Amino acid sequence: MKDAASIPLLVLLPGLDGTGKLFAHFVRMLGEDIDTQVIAYPTDQPLGYEELEHRVRASLPADRPFVLLGESFGGPIAMRIAASSPVGMRGLILCGTFAKNPYPLFGWASRFAWLVPVKSLPRWLRAPLMWGSKDADRAPPQAERAIAGVAAAVVRRRIAALLTVDASDCLELIRVPALILYARRDRVVPFAATRWLTARMPGAEIAPIEGPHLLLQARPHECAPRVVQFIRNNWSP
Repeated sequence: MKDAASIPLLVLLPGLDGTGKLFAHFVRMLGEDIDTQVIAYPTDQPLGYEELEHRVRASLPADRPFVLLGESFGGPIAMRIAASSPVGMRGLILCGTFAKNPYPLFGWASRFAWLVPVKSLPRWLRAPLMWGSKDADRAPPQAERAIAGVAAAVVRRRIAALLTVDASDCLELIRVPALILYARRDRVVPFAATRWLTARMPGAEIAPIEGPHLLLQARPHECAPRVVQFIRNNWSP
């Protein structure tokens, strides 16, 4: 029988959809020795980073050590939490994410995020951006279901938030070991944003993986072993 206290819990913060449903296959690939907790964001409340961070902090485990993984939109939340050195946090994993607005030339557009057609972007456009495939039919069905369950106003609020976020002042305060996974073929988060982040976390382990933006979903066979290895290498009871 597995000892629940023998290895940290992996806490996952999802990307823009916020449901955590897209983690399902990746979690299975982690194996039975890694326990996980997915912290989903409300699907019907248009909250910004500050409100979401507060909710995430209230959901963190209080009875066992944990490693925090922030994917894409969830990355700045994970960085801010790591910078405050919460009790029990043993590591930070960032995947396909950014510390500040990844589109600096479009910061002014945050006030117009309510115009973004988040529910009507065609699959043929979403597929190459998110999954790296020109064939829209290759996108897993759960990808469609995840975003369909989130109110359009909520997604637009999150888009506005990422266009103004800046967690860069937190980076120098992070003391736990860190792993940065990034996709070599990411068409959503520009490489400039990834390069800026990695340059300011010189102690982090950097793991480039051949794949699209939704790296954990499209390349779970490559990502899961790196995550498991990172947790094991940085954990001692």
